[in-house]
Order: sequence, then structure tokens, then C-alpha cells
Amino acid sequence: MSTEQNKATARRWFHDIIVQRQLAVADEIFAATHIIHDPHAPPGGWPTGPQGPKTVATVFGGGFSNWEITLDQQIAEGDRVATPWTATATHTGPLMGMPATGKTVRVTGVNIVRFAEGKIAESWYSFDMLSLLRQVGAIPTPGH
Repeated sequence: MSTEQNKATARRWFHDIIVQRQLAVADEIFAATHIIHDPHAPPGGWPTGPQGPKTVATVFGGGFSNWEITLDQQIAEGDRVATPWTATATHTGPLMGMPATGKTVRVTGVNIVRFAEGKIAESWYSFDMLSLLRQVGAIPTPGH
């Protein structure tokens, strides 16, 4: 696949799976052996294959609604695509044991994916979890 095709496929994670909640798209774009590298993963990590991204989308999609995700840019080279992003969403459901607050949050992050045979074979997720936790009141903001 070309780098432009890889970038388009990488965008589907955000728009099709997260925003539109079309979890079946994960079966189309993620390899059967897909691995997620995520410092915020639960103990033991996320499941492998397309089930991993489906689980991530279910955890965060169940906790938040009204998603708006802006892809700030995409950089592609060889078999990798980096996508810095900004998301806003409303905390309308439980998230990792935290009850819904109704608060709207804004979080930034970057996803890097590696392609093999036309599918995403590895993903690296990194986002500002500390900011997210502060915005929903799970962690106090310094000085408050």
C-alpha cells in the first residue's frame, strides 16, 4: 500500500471506530496478530488482533459520547503512520471504575501504527491521561 492509503486506513480508527462506533471496521483494518503498545493499558495489556482496538473503543466509547476528533496532522514514512490528534468528548458513562460526571473533556495524543500486508500490525497509543483524569475530577488539579 502507498503511504496515502496507509494514512487513510489509520484515519479509519478515529472516524469509523471511535466516533461512529463501527467496531466491525477493526476486522477490516487490523491484522489478526495486531499488538497494542499502550502505557495506560490494563494489567496484562489489551487483547491481540482486532479485538484489542474493539476493546479500547468499547472502554472509552462506553465512558464518553459526543466525540469530536481532530487529526492535527499525519506523517507517513515506509510502513508507519504517526497521527497527532485532539479529542473532545462528554463523560457520560463509567470509565475504569469512575462514574460519569457529565463533564466535557479535551485531550491530546498521538497514535503511531505500523502496517504489514495492508493492515495495521502494531499500534502505539499515547495520550494525556493525567489531563483526562483531572478534567473528570479523578485527580485533583494542583492548587485546588
